[in-house]
Amino acid sequence: MTGAVRERLRRLAGAAVRFDEPLEAHTSMRVGGAADAFAEVLDERALSRLLRLCAETGVPLFVLGGGTNVIAPDGGWRGVVVRLAGERFERIAARGERVRAGAAARLPALVDEAVRRSLAGIECLAGIPGTVGGAVRMNAGTAGGCIGDAVESARLMDRAGAVREAERARMGFGYRRSAAAEAAVVLEVTLRLRPREAGAVGEEVRRAIERRAAWLPDAPSAGCVFRNPPGGATAGELIDRIGLRGARSGGAAVHDRHANVIVNTGGARARDVLRLMDLVRDRVRAATGIDLAPEVVVMGEGAGREGTTA
Repeated sequence: MTGAVRERLRRLAGAAVRFDEPLEAHTSMRVGGAADAFAEVLDERALSRLLRLCAETGVPLFVLGGGTNVIAPDGGWRGVVVRLAGERFERIAARGERVRAGAAARLPALVDEAVRRSLAGIECLAGIPGTVGGAVRMNAGTAGGCIGDAVESARLMDRAGAVREAERARMGFGYRRSAAAEAAVVLEVTLRLRPREAGAVGEEVRRAIERRAAWLPDAPSAGCVFRNPPGGATAGELIDRIGLRGARSGGAAVHDRHANVIVNTGGARARDVLRLMDLVRDRVRAATGIDLAPEVVVMGEGAGREGTTA
């Protein structure tokens, strides 16, 4: 990144910009080198200016949500990492059966609001960390459903800094993805929920959190590493069948309670995590013929190069 670009970033109103910021501090796996610039953006005008600046100068851009499903490389990010922050992007407001949430709002807060208002439709998000914007981008959820099932519309900003409202039918929701959100930055989402008897939503959320807590690791992780292949066994079951629980590479290990989770046992580097992912994929492919696709986003690879992560 040139000195001229750094100076323009320093003068960007509506954003707090830090340089050479360690990404391990902003990801739940606790790995990753430094980003050339890390910008916390507080409003849409600042975000639009930043997107246009990066497009004009050719500086790579990565929009980071809660950092709970992303692997930052050891070499860091040679560009700008953007995180939406502040009241404007963290706001959650409900009117009747509709709940409108900013992209930086935390999923647990969104679920709590639904419980408080006895609104059903997002119980599948209970216990999942991360942000609303990241959840929309990856269509986060469980076997019980995904956030896309409840989305009515989303407010998006394209790479030229223009804002549009996209109805659910135009979001391109699929298994762990949203085509529209991958090509833009999610600013806000409107969910259409449904009333349910008092206490019922809270009870279902409580049970979901308990089920998730039974396998969640205490060590740093990025949640489930691979997508479940269509039909048949889950990714975790396939990995478990070939005896890879506890497999290690450096400080990274396959979790002993859930084989589709890799944990940082202490001092892991991104290369340890990626090598272990490669080992798991190779062994599963050799044993079953199934090629597991990553659910985590590796910065700089494929669609993960730009967009929003959870």
